[in-house]
Amino acid sequence: MKQIKLIFLVLFVFAALRVQAQYPLVNKFELDSKSNKTHYSIEVSVPENYNASKKYPFYYILDGYYSAAMAHGAHRVLQMENLIEDVVVVTITGPEKTTSEWLINRWPDYTFTVDTLNDVGAARYFKLPVGSLHSGKGDAFLKTLTQEIFPLVEGKYGCNGDRGIAGHSLSGQYVAYLMFGTKDLFKRFAINSSSQRLWLKNEIRRIEAKYAETHKSYPVRAFLSFGSLEAKDGIDDLRDFERVLKTHYSDMKSQFVEFADETHVSVTPAMITRAMWFLYKK
Repeated sequence: MKQIKLIFLVLFVFAALRVQAQYPLVNKFELDSKSNKTHYSIEVSVPENYNASKKYPFYYILDGYYSAAMAHGAHRVLQMENLIEDVVVVTITGPEKTTSEWLINRWPDYTFTVDTLNDVGAARYFKLPVGSLHSGKGDAFLKTLTQEIFPLVEGKYGCNGDRGIAGHSLSGQYVAYLMFGTKDLFKRFAINSSSQRLWLKNEIRRIEAKYAETHKSYPVRAFLSFGSLEAKDGIDDLRDFERVLKTHYSDMKSQFVEFADETHVSVTPAMITRAMWFLYKK
């Protein structure tokens, strides 16, 4: 009897190791996009109890240049205390090797409209070469996301159709635009330290207002946040944006968090963890 139990135990461990070898907890893929001719590194972390026969919600996190390690780490620790549902976390990183390259690469991807004034001003602020920032290629990145990245990772790990997406600063603004420009594509949104008020005189407010004219229901989850040491007008604007969302869509579950004593960059670990917890809380 003991021998039989031992045999079953060995077989179970062998099977588990085989699954883990085929589906490591964090896996990396390289993609040369045909849509916008850009190279991306895609990192995927799966639930510890991942089962290839099941379908899972997928959570996409932008700005992987700095967010990838934190996001996959947060995924692990939130699972450790059983705080979130089983979810596949995907981070997306461009070809950048330096912070300057990252700033230049993300600018076209995370902007749907052209704002030359911001292009010039941001290049000057970040001490980048004149003319290095070009906005307005967000549609091309969205095509890369939906037609190339989605099939790549969802085809391998199995998506149940429930997608979330998160961004910070410029990519947070991009997520805000996605809320009202990609109906039914995402069901969970994280908008952190968004620079949206600075873009074409808060264009997103006009887009949302137009959307609200014909939509009284929007049953999604939205997490919005800022660090308390960031610009006060930005904090107040995003807090008011969340108030407007609650007013216009009574079935939307949203939360605004102001993280105490955090700057625009120091807030990132907190907002990544808190957003994931809110959006996928059990």
